[in-house]
Amino acid sequence: MTDNVQLIRKLFDAFGRGDPATIVASVSLDVDWRHPGGPEVPYAGAYKGREGVSQFFARIGEAVEVTSWAPKHVLAAGSDEVVAWSGIAKPTGKSFASDWGMVFGVRDGRITSFRVVEDTAGLAAAFRR
Repeated sequence: MTDNVQLIRKLFDAFGRGDPATIVASVSLDVDWRHPGGPEVPYAGAYKGREGVSQFFARIGEAVEVTSWAPKHVLAAGSDEVVAWSGIAKPTGKSFASDWGMVFGVRDGRITSFRVVEDTAGLAAAFRR
């Protein structure tokens, strides 16, 4: 297993146990972290640096009760990940389920960028009142 694969798995284990501090400590100081979605998705947007990544996870924590988290595949290059997850949008109580396709940039053992592809229309519907 490559170092990058181990790093990505470590981060997903941390998210699964509710430990965003481990993730934040593993990103570069200038990380470029982005999640798609419009204004209905409370954590959508572009985040910069460790403070931005902390804000991203704070927003997810405020907005979503994660009910399942199942990483499926880490590709051999160690930079792509597919994760199935489901949750409840806290503001509305509506459930959702989605697959995340994720691409990580990794340099010198640190995450330098993060992009996710997700069904943002379905996610937004869960947050819509």
